Amino acid sequence: MRRIESDCVSCDMPCIRHGCPYYEVEHFYCDECGEETTLYEWDGRELCIDCIRKELDVVEGSDVYEY
Repeated sequence: MRRIESDCVSCDMPCIRHGCPYYEVEHFYCDECGEETTLYEWDGRELCIDCIRKELDVVEGSDVYEY
């Protein structure tokens, strides 16, 4: 999920709103766990790699290499 949020740093200067790089910052949150991280499109949702791994089935006997 993409969300625009204010990342105001309280710089003690008069607020210039849209002219400030911290006023509207795009953040990315996983649709499943809500963590802010890199997202991937998976099955019509935006998920982090950990949540995608939870949805995958491991082929029996192939889990020798754990990443």
